[in-house]
Amino acid sequence: MMLPLSKMPVRSTRLENVALAFASVLMVHSPVGVFAADAKSTDEPAKVTFEDDVKPILRQHCLNCHSQSDKRGGLALDSYGAMMEGGGSGEIVYDDGDAETSRLWQLVNHDDTPVMPPSQPKLPDEQLQVIRSWIEGGILENSGSKAKAKKKNALAFVASTSGRPEGPPPMPEALPQRVPVVTERAAATTAIGASPWAPLVALAGQKQISLYHTETAELLGVLPFEEGIPQSLRFSRDGQYLIAGGGEHSVKGIAAVYSIKTGERVAQVGDELDTVFDADVNDNMSRIALGGPQRMLRIFDATDGTQLFDIKKHTDWIYSVSYSPDGVLIASGDRSGGLFVWEADTGRLYLDLAGHKGAIRSITWRDDSNVLASASEDGTVKLWDVNSGKAIRSINAGSGGVTAVQFDHKGQLVTAGKDRKVRLWDANGKQLTETPAASEAVLEVAITHDSSQMIYGDWTGSVRMAAVADPKKIQELAANPPPAKERIGAVEQTLASIKVKLTPLQEKRDTTLASLKAAEKAVADMDAKIKQHNEAIAKSQTDIAAKKALREQTVAALPAIVSKSRDAHDSVIASRVGLGDSPDDAALMQAADLEASLAEQLSKIAQQRRLIVQTKKDEAALAGSLKTQQEALVAMQAQRTEMEKAVQVARVAADQAEQSYAAVAGELSEVEKKRQLLAEAIQ
Repeated sequence: MMLPLSKMPVRSTRLENVALAFASVLMVHSPVGVFAADAKSTDEPAKVTFEDDVKPILRQHCLNCHSQSDKRGGLALDSYGAMMEGGGSGEIVYDDGDAETSRLWQLVNHDDTPVMPPSQPKLPDEQLQVIRSWIEGGILENSGSKAKAKKKNALAFVASTSGRPEGPPPMPEALPQRVPVVTERAAATTAIGASPWAPLVALAGQKQISLYHTETAELLGVLPFEEGIPQSLRFSRDGQYLIAGGGEHSVKGIAAVYSIKTGERVAQVGDELDTVFDADVNDNMSRIALGGPQRMLRIFDATDGTQLFDIKKHTDWIYSVSYSPDGVLIASGDRSGGLFVWEADTGRLYLDLAGHKGAIRSITWRDDSNVLASASEDGTVKLWDVNSGKAIRSINAGSGGVTAVQFDHKGQLVTAGKDRKVRLWDANGKQLTETPAASEAVLEVAITHDSSQMIYGDWTGSVRMAAVADPKKIQELAANPPPAKERIGAVEQTLASIKVKLTPLQEKRDTTLASLKAAEKAVADMDAKIKQHNEAIAKSQTDIAAKKALREQTVAALPAIVSKSRDAHDSVIASRVGLGDSPDDAALMQAADLEASLAEQLSKIAQQRRLIVQTKKDEAALAGSLKTQQEALVAMQAQRTEMEKAVQVARVAADQAEQSYAAVAGELSEVEKKRQLLAEAIQ
């Protein structure tokens, strides 16, 4: 949010002056024409203008008290310029086209008090529609005027997770269990705070703060507040800390900061002479602001507790204090209806938001820091655009007064009121749901981080948690819970029941784990077989290749040997022819040698031919064996696939069994830890 701090003009308005300005408006209800006569025929809608349409209504009902000659409340309505100037209370209409933000519309439509005309019914619908159409059409002066481009409504909002810490949301780990004050019932509810990111709610009791899990309604622990009664409970922006303001009336007031995880009080500021009604910490946990009956808005250094400065403009008890989520501004409201916005760093006044006629009981910021909501005993919740200083909505949130209001992360609002109802509103101020009436006025309300539960407490001290989806679905929470010695018995019963549940879960976990290991071993054994089979196939393929190579080598070498044998054969024939009828011994020996050489060559050729035939047979046999091996491998791989599926099934079963066991075992561990803390609290 970009804010021109200390440079923007401050619009100072007072609802009382506006009330005077309209005290005599609309005293007569004689009908008038909705639009001035217009003989033109056109497809475009007729303009609604001040001169032609609105002024006749004002002349009929208002000008006896609001004209240039008698400007009651400083307001004249007999000319366009005078109306645009407004009265002593400031402007009454704006050119943004939003009727809901107009004070004129809020009063004549009975959306805000005092309703106009006082003690009389509203204007007829057709006359109200004229005024609304004029505002939404751009508050045109006459038929020649042109509407300005509409400004973007400040109600436009995009939800944000700014401020959320990384990792799981902060939750208590080991909180104290001792109950400082034991009573039959709690006193009137003074404070409720919900974590911005976790299922956690804090309830104020007598000298204590009780923390509950909002999904289970389980009491997680009790934080001591020995100074008295907490009057306000707020979580830090990241949800890591709880800020409690309170004390004892006419005695002492402080603001304390607790660690959510451990329950330890990590900081304390203030030493007021009366209780603190509200306290808050800024976005980076460096400053703490508090207010109370002393009418001082005090700002402290959160790190060392030193007081930095006071803001002294309030004239009555300060009920509400709240830093904007971005830490730029701080707002405060008091018992007389004073509502101010300050520069957080300097304490300089930024806005004086006048409009409420009753005490400001609660204030809350929307996540984007652009809109502030204020709840008042005048029965309204007002939404303020802090960039312009205008009230952009006024919601009649309960007769008798609105006691609390809180934004959720969606820009919705939850409110509580003296009419004993809790209501949820959308970002535009439309009611979404409401709870059944409580037995007494509802004093405090909060909404959970996920907008699923509304937690509220009334004058009797009864605290309830209602589901947003079904507000009649209610759970009771105790702000003053029973002592540890009473709660430990229920915890021990819970321990026993958990152990009963845990035994079969452990058996199932062990059984499924054994099945998983057996399935995994079967796969490992099959993998070993497949490996051996692959090695045998590789050897067969090598042998086939060797046989083929030998055969091809022998076939290639045979022609040369055959050719050589032919030459030897020719030599034998020649030697035989040369022997004649009476060969000598030398010729006979030569012929014999040639014949022997030929015989040797012929024998070698025969051997080679046999080798070719044999290697071909061996190659075929090896190929047949290889095919058998490959078919067996395919079957083994298919079998392994089925075995792997069995492993996956066994693993899922084992994981589910482990998760079921771990969940109950974790629950057992937490309950045992809680039992130990309760036992220590009893000692």
